[in-house]
Amino acid sequence: MNAVGITLEELLADNEASTQKWLTWLADNPAALDVPCDIYNSGSVHGLLKHIWAVELRHSQRLLGEEVIAYDAIPVGSLDDLSAVHAQAVRNLKKFLSEANDAALHEIITLQTVSAGTLHASRRKLFAHILLHSMRHWAQLSTALREAGHKTEWPKDFLFSEAMH
Repeated sequence: MNAVGITLEELLADNEASTQKWLTWLADNPAALDVPCDIYNSGSVHGLLKHIWAVELRHSQRLLGEEVIAYDAIPVGSLDDLSAVHAQAVRNLKKFLSEANDAALHEIITLQTVSAGTLHASRRKLFAHILLHSMRHWAQLSTALREAGHKTEWPKDFLFSEAMH
């Protein structure tokens, strides 16, 4: 039996489609940015967005072998400022995928994280973690906003992804 799987490209496309829906919704509902949020001690939805996109950016830099920006150096500014962090991460992830071969995907790298210390993982696993980390936090955010009276109206499950054919 051949193993069939979802590609990293498909997961990245789903992540990007989901993020764009969130960006549109947040731009239309700016008060939601100030909703208190205790996910990852973020303080607010705004703080959680920084966390989601900082992880994307920092790990994407690790994938490329670049110097990793300090977490505190990532701007907390406006939604546009934060979405620029995400946009840079996506560019990095696409670049990595366009250049990576099997050896690069399976190479074990050492990374220093903010919350878990020093870890070792393959670049493939780190790539998947970036996307799963974002998905998990978007789901948490959806629940937190709904509980605070800010309901979103689109399906968020991967099955409904516009990125899938």
